[in-house]
Amino acid sequence: MTSPFLIGIDIWILLICNGRRFGVSYIHTKVLLFRRLSVSGALWHHCYTILSMLVIENLKKQWGTQVLFEDAEMSIYPGERVGLVGPNGAGKTTLFRMIQGVEHPDGGSVHVDDWAIVGTLSQESQCRLGVTVREEMQSAFPEIDEAQASIEALSNSLDGESGDTKTLLQLSQAQTALEMQESHTIEARIGKVLKGLGFENDAMDRLTDEFSGGWQMRIAMAKILLREPDLLLLDEPTNHLDSAAVKWLLKYLEDYHGAVFVISHEPKFINAVCERIIDVDRGQLVSYTGNYHHFVRQKAENIENQQAAYERQQRELERQQEFINRFGAKATKASQVKSREKMIEKMELIEAPIKKKRDIIFQFPEVTKSALDVLRLKNVSKTYEGRQVLKNINLKLKRGDRIALLGPNGAGKSTLLRLFAGIEAPDEGGQRDEGRNVLIGYFAQHQAEALDQNRTVLEEVLYGLENQPEKEARGLLGKLLIRGDEVFKQIKVLSGGERSRVALAKFLMQPANTLLLDEPTNHLDPASREVLQQAVAGFEGTVLMVSHDLPFITATAQEAYRLEDGVLIEEREMLITAADGSPQKNKRK
Repeated sequence: MTSPFLIGIDIWILLICNGRRFGVSYIHTKVLLFRRLSVSGALWHHCYTILSMLVIENLKKQWGTQVLFEDAEMSIYPGERVGLVGPNGAGKTTLFRMIQGVEHPDGGSVHVDDWAIVGTLSQESQCRLGVTVREEMQSAFPEIDEAQASIEALSNSLDGESGDTKTLLQLSQAQTALEMQESHTIEARIGKVLKGLGFENDAMDRLTDEFSGGWQMRIAMAKILLREPDLLLLDEPTNHLDSAAVKWLLKYLEDYHGAVFVISHEPKFINAVCERIIDVDRGQLVSYTGNYHHFVRQKAENIENQQAAYERQQRELERQQEFINRFGAKATKASQVKSREKMIEKMELIEAPIKKKRDIIFQFPEVTKSALDVLRLKNVSKTYEGRQVLKNINLKLKRGDRIALLGPNGAGKSTLLRLFAGIEAPDEGGQRDEGRNVLIGYFAQHQAEALDQNRTVLEEVLYGLENQPEKEARGLLGKLLIRGDEVFKQIKVLSGGERSRVALAKFLMQPANTLLLDEPTNHLDPASREVLQQAVAGFEGTVLMVSHDLPFITATAQEAYRLEDGVLIEEREMLITAADGSPQKNKRK
């Protein structure tokens, strides 16, 4: 039996010193206490509740007329791996912002342990501009700068070789704090994380401004991972990562000492990372033990059980009401009627489960077919500030082609799409040819960011369309669950998920016979992704896409090219589906 004295010592370490003063991490200190209490179930439960890193109680939050949370509750404990799921617009990112303290609840409380460090990767870039990658990474360690500044100031304050005892003690503490930060390993730690996220060796001394938005998001992720917060909040972390970087991140999180709370529309990612799922369901935060696959099964079973219980209760209510209606006027049955009426009044009614929303089926507007030869790049290269991104590209698109561009981030895939779209011009000597009757629909990687913040949803979807087909636009938005007066909301008040749906609706309303898609499924929830996938799969024109979404590629593309270091591998490769559902290459000979 663990003695109260030992328990008291551990609690003292936790509450008074909290580990950090002795260089012990938050999670390790709390695990020490858990071990001491492992033999006492009741005491374990009591302390486990007390020691939760994040506690949300009776949370209320409303956005306009939409109720996001109503008396919602949840907790996260040290070292947990928790996934947050729910439809776009349900309030997932808002919940993260309340945990950060950026937004405040309308009621209830969101309490983060005072000693816990919280780090957040949001969907918007958090990367500073005008500094090198090295400087941005080093800013992840403010304690080192503070310790070094203290050492310098205390050293200067010493009188010759001697000094007062207090100053010497403070100097010793500052030097110990610097040692505990293992400052001599910082360069190696920075290099390891940057390499894992796909950066080249020369990236450290390049300005952050030189990188694209997707790579700036990786810089922000690297900085947060280096910070090693006690509670790591990740909002769609895989949106800008290729398969190699996702694989590295999964391994990193597997060994991560802190708690991880992640929002992701990638079922495979959240399934691999999380051991508990919290579902944002009708204003509540419903917890499911197990990974994402277990959550899907359990929720389906819960809905089925609730439906069965609801139907049983309705049958019983009908039976009792039938008796009341039949014998209500008979004096001999008055007591029985009264008894059944009281029983109905006291009965706790079972709520009917929400029926699954009908499938959303999109169809691109009909347009004239393009010429047989659609687009062609001939001897095309592209250079940015002395760095050659594409090298002597020759590629022709014919009507009906459905091609995926594969390759690691930074290989030049997005640049190639912009050249095909005519948004950028090739270097001197390169040539772009466009066939007759070609109507290009270009979906940029950050399509939602290009929306006009001051327009309403309906105005933005209709903008640029000649006939202003309001009825069709409202119908399409309704299928994307933007209904009624919601179409008159300004873009700037929408959540990230809602903006993604507006961007998708705007894209689908544009007449096109040639689609150029740059990571089109980024930021889309599973339902919207399925809608886009069906629409592209049924599209009768020409498709050229860049995507890391392997199921999407398999369902919508027929052939693939590979870009590596700006060089196009011109041998066409048929896409076939492997046993795990990923596209495999079957080279034509």
